[in-house]
Amino acid sequence: MSYIKSPRRSMARIGSIALVAVTVPLLAACSSPKVDPVATRDSVAEAVTEPELDAATITDEKYDFELHPEPLVEPLDCTPYLVVTVRGTGEPTKGQLLSPVAREIKKARPDEVTQIDLDYPADTDVREGGSQGVRVLLDTLRVQHEACGDEQSFVLLGYSQGALVIGDALSAAEDRMVGVTAGDLAPEIQAQVRSVVLYGNPRFLAVEDYNQGSFKMNRDGVFPRREGALAAYEDRIRDFCVDKDLVCQSALDATEEAHVEYFDNGMQQDGTAFVVSRLDPAKPKPKQKPKNAEKTQTDDSDVPEKDESPKSGAQERGTQPGADGLEPRP
Repeated sequence: MSYIKSPRRSMARIGSIALVAVTVPLLAACSSPKVDPVATRDSVAEAVTEPELDAATITDEKYDFELHPEPLVEPLDCTPYLVVTVRGTGEPTKGQLLSPVAREIKKARPDEVTQIDLDYPADTDVREGGSQGVRVLLDTLRVQHEACGDEQSFVLLGYSQGALVIGDALSAAEDRMVGVTAGDLAPEIQAQVRSVVLYGNPRFLAVEDYNQGSFKMNRDGVFPRREGALAAYEDRIRDFCVDKDLVCQSALDATEEAHVEYFDNGMQQDGTAFVVSRLDPAKPKPKQKPKNAEKTQTDDSDVPEKDESPKSGAQERGTQPGADGLEPRP
């Protein structure tokens, strides 16, 4: 596979080298979450800018679905929904950007959600780690569908490199940059992907209708995806990008601060609302019996027994045959 390096992207790449020297000290000094957007942008750029075919083949062979069809994961519970978070470069498995989103989804559907964080490196070796992430994600969806069938739907949440992994996993092999040989999803599994929410996507393409945020229309990500590559999912995706995010808005004036704005700019809540809006209606809670229900039952011992024996017409009129010692008249 080969890619053409445009003059605009070359200028952005040159600018990024100078940007790193200035912004890394600033990043180390701030108290933002443990994610390095500069490292993300540079590692992604190195992985996707004119990669050598031999290097890509060597990396992808390890995760080749045809050569190694045995899944890398074990099946999980068959709850109605499986939420998969795919973290960004350098993020911890807990306390990441996507954690509050997944938590609120679980609150919206108590006892209906299984949530996992994708087991992949999320380090600066995007070519190797990203390929592993694509294969593990695809295996997870395949194994779950085999175990649960249509009983389980999937919600995919990705930030930064995690957004790249999800997008490539859902794309055809020819539109991927990582996990090229990891296999494709069968149509029936694609149908079970209920919603996809991405933040700070390195493969952001500004012209897509499913995009959200303050991004500029003339700016794309570090390496934008082909237009329409995710058309099969376009009604199920929200791709959030803010202006000057150096990962999804590759430009000379991009900053690392913008890449972590998603933690407090309300877009976590927007992503949550989108996911919840696409879930099935919440199941009604079973009605509880009133606490005094037992007390309302009458004690049978306090009620005099009724004579249920059949009565004659005379008895119903209040007279009894022979009550005065005489036989009743014929």
